[in-house]
Amino acid sequence: MATQSTASVLPSARPAGAWTARSLFGLGALLAVLLLSTNLQIQTLLVEPIRAELRLSDLQLGQLHGLTVLTLGALAAWPIGWLADRWDRRWVLALCVVVWSAATYGGGLSRGFDGLMWALVGLAIGEAALLPIVYALTPQVVPARQLPVANAAVYATLVLGSGLALVAGGAVYEALVAHGPRLPWPEGTPAWRLMFFVTALLGLPVVLMLLGVRLQPASPASNAAQGASLGTVAPPSPSHHQFGRYLREHGLSLVMVQASLSLITLGWFQLMLWTPAILGRSFGSTVGGAGLDFGLVVTLASAVGTAAGLVWVTRPANRDNPVGNFRLVWLGGLGALPLVVAMAWASSAGMLLLLGGLAMTCLVIGVSQAPALLQQMSPPTLLSRSIALFPLVALPLRGVQAPAVGWLSDRFGAADPRGLLHAMVIVAAVTLALGVLALWRLQGRYARLAAHARGATAHFKS
Repeated sequence: MATQSTASVLPSARPAGAWTARSLFGLGALLAVLLLSTNLQIQTLLVEPIRAELRLSDLQLGQLHGLTVLTLGALAAWPIGWLADRWDRRWVLALCVVVWSAATYGGGLSRGFDGLMWALVGLAIGEAALLPIVYALTPQVVPARQLPVANAAVYATLVLGSGLALVAGGAVYEALVAHGPRLPWPEGTPAWRLMFFVTALLGLPVVLMLLGVRLQPASPASNAAQGASLGTVAPPSPSHHQFGRYLREHGLSLVMVQASLSLITLGWFQLMLWTPAILGRSFGSTVGGAGLDFGLVVTLASAVGTAAGLVWVTRPANRDNPVGNFRLVWLGGLGALPLVVAMAWASSAGMLLLLGGLAMTCLVIGVSQAPALLQQMSPPTLLSRSIALFPLVALPLRGVQAPAVGWLSDRFGAADPRGLLHAMVIVAAVTLALGVLALWRLQGRYARLAAHARGATAHFKS
């Protein structure tokens, strides 16, 4: 009798490899969340207008993406990941989006360095669990056989969205400069503030989408645990004691792999953060022109790199070969390294964009494997918490990168129009070189992590 009543409330089973309207809507909601994270690219376009109005130094600009902001965001990631493993991930993610939107709006109200920094702290907290929860939710909203395609879509949204945000952001900024007085904000509001306000409003429809997502039925046991309403507890998760035991057994390998992977991703981050400002300072591009030119380059590089990465991961020989996909990450960083170094001698904006685009293509090919790598490193019931460690692990590295570029640029001097370019190249090249070397040495540790996680997954499904 109990079995009959339980089965009566469960959705009917569907083929494991079939796309459904439910899975497509769920994936669309997750991709919409990731598009919100492209707010960072909009901020990079606004570096020069913000610096001019608030009278900030390059060091202060670096600090806005430095240790204080990143520390508070990273510290928020793990408790949010813990909550997401124990409660409905959709509600936790929707709350993060609300915090993100409020902080973005607050950034447009800031009147100095301190106000802008605290707005970015709120933004970092809102973004802290976006990737951990999205990566953990993806296997719950798409059929198992379609997970490689869904992971590629997740990553493509991050990188392609970044490029499209630059293109659209530059166009919107120029439109706000021309037509801003007609909008319902106080007269004389600078266009960069209006950009923050407009971006913040995008969060509301995304929250509504998230609350409409329904999860794929994995098994009668997991369906019974999830229930039919949005507010119920997610599939059973281990206790603190069990997670602590997992960290004692595998924590060192987990941290080392995540730290090395973060070095490669931060090399890409430096190119995204500083190139628009370099185009304006070193080659005289306008905000709109830099957004259009660099945005198109990023979009093309991201499309080519993601497509190449998807072809690689969907080959039969690589589909169940985590180590081969892991190797592709450091090979991508190795290919990008000489191109980043060559950017220091770029004689024109076109040459800078060409070299940067080729470097980003190499990086995207490798880092497109990141969603699958993070999923394959940890047991399913620990996934959000394990991935949420990633911002904490990357914190010391990311926290010094942007301020280091600003500090070096200030040392080169305001009179040197290529000082920011040289500072960015130095920091990005060192970061990539360390990441390639570390990942090359850690292939064995990653193989053991993946083998343990695969065994735990088989036990969980049984």
